[in-house]
Amino acid sequence: MLRSVRLAVVLITGFALLATSTQTSVAAERRELVLFPFDDYALPFNKGLILTLLPGRKGSTNNVLGSDPDHPGNPVLNVGKPGDPDFPRAYFYGTVLHIDGEYRMWYSGRDNDKSRHICYAVSKDGLKWEKPKLGLVDYHGSRANNLVATDDKLTPGMIALVIHDKDDPDPKRRFKMIREITPAEIWASVSADGLTWHSINEGKDVIKGSNLEPSGFIRHDGVYYLNGHGGPIPHPIQARGTLRPQKRMMVTLMSYDFVNWTEAGHLSYRRDNIPPRPVLDFDFNRGEQMHLGAGLWDRGNVILGFYGMYHNPLTDRREVTVDIGLLVSHDAIHFKEPVPDFQIIPGAEEEDRAEQRITQAQGFQNIGNTSYVYYGIWTEINRDSATGVRVATWPRDRFGYFSPAIGVEGAHCVSSLVNVDAEQPQRVYLNATGMTAESRITVEVLDEQFRPVEGYTATDLQPINDDSGLKLPLAWGKNKTLPTGKPVRLRVNFDGLAAEAAKFYALYVE
Repeated sequence: MLRSVRLAVVLITGFALLATSTQTSVAAERRELVLFPFDDYALPFNKGLILTLLPGRKGSTNNVLGSDPDHPGNPVLNVGKPGDPDFPRAYFYGTVLHIDGEYRMWYSGRDNDKSRHICYAVSKDGLKWEKPKLGLVDYHGSRANNLVATDDKLTPGMIALVIHDKDDPDPKRRFKMIREITPAEIWASVSADGLTWHSINEGKDVIKGSNLEPSGFIRHDGVYYLNGHGGPIPHPIQARGTLRPQKRMMVTLMSYDFVNWTEAGHLSYRRDNIPPRPVLDFDFNRGEQMHLGAGLWDRGNVILGFYGMYHNPLTDRREVTVDIGLLVSHDAIHFKEPVPDFQIIPGAEEEDRAEQRITQAQGFQNIGNTSYVYYGIWTEINRDSATGVRVATWPRDRFGYFSPAIGVEGAHCVSSLVNVDAEQPQRVYLNATGMTAESRITVEVLDEQFRPVEGYTATDLQPINDDSGLKLPLAWGKNKTLPTGKPVRLRVNFDGLAAEAAKFYALYVE
């Protein structure tokens, strides 16, 4: 069932608002801080700016979403040949990582025997993928396949979420995988190379009795986080005397050792009607809901979540459509949607007529000047329709921008405190477009109390000679790095006769 596609959503905010009751600092120990305009923790203060989010492009000629002439085409990883473990379907409920100069993918193949198992692929550029013959598992009398092994056997699984935990002191545990066999069976395993895996917890469930279907798994600040829909939290409105969640909600669990996970969870995000709004119905399949939680992209000071935006006007799952929405978090537990219900990757019709149910997992990469988010297809009406692993693209980190409302004077935004490392100089870079003599963007440095720092004002800023750039270095006179000693704030100013033409996508501090 087709849905209308929104090309952009705007949100006008005329007042400066504090993101939290206490001004939390942007962490200084990260190699790179990214300040996105849709992250109101990093940029909590705003005067006269419009936030516009942009959907990803899904092809080179798709004029509905805006074409990307360099788009590799979809899918970037297709199903296998007859007799392969990923024929007739290849599902991306998986992971893409960049390790030692190589892109590595774990995904779910479904064969003619209706068996789901974990497959593996590699790429030099993240776009052209190969399926190596690993020789690890016997499959229909041959080891010439791309199946990973767990306990020297084929690895069954519908979902495979993998992290490269290079800080683990045990080299045999440098790779960690969470696998869904069924929603009631969530297993964990470890590996030295990401190919030969060993079960932990004696091959038993690590998430006990949760009925969780996960899509997000990261290690953040030394702690493991797993989210999905379902889980231990009942819906606040109950019907028919059951504790089964009446709608799909995003729930997060955590662990300090990857083996012992909390049995209690946190309700990180939900889309259905929340009391005291009227409850529309209690049917599990009908309505606006989450699907599989959110895949998580840890950018250091902020976590971007790409979640399943589930729609169904009926009780029949064949009527479901799923887009992907955008969430933001600073602790991997609490999530906020910058613009409610905005489709950051619309499930619109694709050239191969894939069904309009797209799925997210752990697949995000900045490659060159482009941001790629990998996604898959959930088949329901025609189980043999197109699947495979696909990508949506944006110019690097241009998921959304600030621009001034027409007629506003002095439009600007101000960051939270940035802790500056006294021993390692930090430089600021700008991602912006549309800068001319009539639409200027300037950046200045303020102290904790919002006062300009001497030598770092807008008038000290060296001219930005480019009208646009993905990473323009900033300097104030001879000062190319931020002042040290005390936390600072960054202020982004818009001015000129046509100030509204300038678009600010991100600031980087590194």
